[in-house]
Amino acid sequence: MMREMVVRDATVAERPEVAEVTRGAYAEFAQHSDPVVWASYQASTRKVLLEDDQSRRLVVSMDNQIVATVLHCAPREGTVNKVWNPFPEMRLLAVLPQYRNRRLGALLITTCESRARVDGFAAITLHTTVLMQTAKSMYERRGYVRSPGLDFEPAPGFVVLGYTKQL
Repeated sequence: MMREMVVRDATVAERPEVAEVTRGAYAEFAQHSDPVVWASYQASTRKVLLEDDQSRRLVVSMDNQIVATVLHCAPREGTVNKVWNPFPEMRLLAVLPQYRNRRLGALLITTCESRARVDGFAAITLHTTVLMQTAKSMYERRGYVRSPGLDFEPAPGFVVLGYTKQL
């Protein structure tokens, strides 16, 4: 049975569902993380997903259920890393485990790249960690290159890696 798939901006009312999709997609990384650091990461992620009015939430919905999501952020100084980034950033790309390997993440990435290009930017950035090897490999295959100047360490020993792609 073919399911209807739609890529669109999420509504404000859908923010809790976006947060739950992200929590569900990232749950597998908890077992490889320090519990205190992971709890803090989950709390800050949820806060951003529920409260950040500066970022657009893009979603893939299938039969009116959100199954994948990403934040598309305008250029701004980070609140954690204090690194100025003059380009838009993709954050918190998440695909529910049961919907992986359907190119939904790639679809959201392509949408963010297109929007950045239409908005007149020459590049787009993202952050990931060594825990997220599948995502890291996908980004590198798509032409994202390491940008150590965007790296930051929100907790001792937990390095978040910056990447940039020229558009």
